[in-house]
Amino acid sequence: MVRDDKRDQRKELKQLIGLINLNSNQDKNWEDFRIVFERVHEHFFDSLKKHSDTLTSSDLRLAALIKMNLGSADIATMLGISQNSLRISRYRLRKKLHIQEGESLSSFIQRL
Repeated sequence: MVRDDKRDQRKELKQLIGLINLNSNQDKNWEDFRIVFERVHEHFFDSLKKHSDTLTSSDLRLAALIKMNLGSADIATMLGISQNSLRISRYRLRKKLHIQEGESLSSFIQRL
């Protein structure tokens, strides 16, 4: 399809290939970050997983960034999502970790 003469298709496919490559790089960057993060906070992910066995890799990324005391705007930028999406992700993480209403997600994560 890339070699096809239709310019619009070619352009869209090149953009799609670029997004795939970007996601691949982000996954590698996350893996590198996770290794360094675990050296500093040795048992953080294990402690987190004790509270819920349904945590996804996205949940772990979010928790690690919260643990680093980053602000919402910075976290949203690093994850490539909007502030509203971040708010929803934080809410879902709170539910998965069974954090009671009134308790701060950030405080909970800092204690781990």
